[in-house]
Amino acid sequence: MNNNYQLGFYVRRDSWKSDRKAKVTWIEFVIEGKPIKGNPPYFGGFKNPPGHPRAGKIMGPRLVKLEADWLDGGQMTTDSGGNYCWIRIEN
Repeated sequence: MNNNYQLGFYVRRDSWKSDRKAKVTWIEFVIEGKPIKGNPPYFGGFKNPPGHPRAGKIMGPRLVKLEADWLDGGQMTTDSGGNYCWIRIEN
């Protein structure tokens, strides 16, 4: 929300070395530039849409794709994007 719903911001996980960061390139059910569906701060509370592996069940942890040169294969997908172990940082 703090950056007008734009992806491409950087984060650091509290368990990473202080010089490590990753770019957020995708968040499940988020359309860049549009308000996030669900109730803040986790933006959950709605049912997964048809075709989703958990269709009809209450949306659980959102998947988040991160990119960084130091990650295996240059990227990772996590389901822990909605907890307090992340810090948004400047690039």
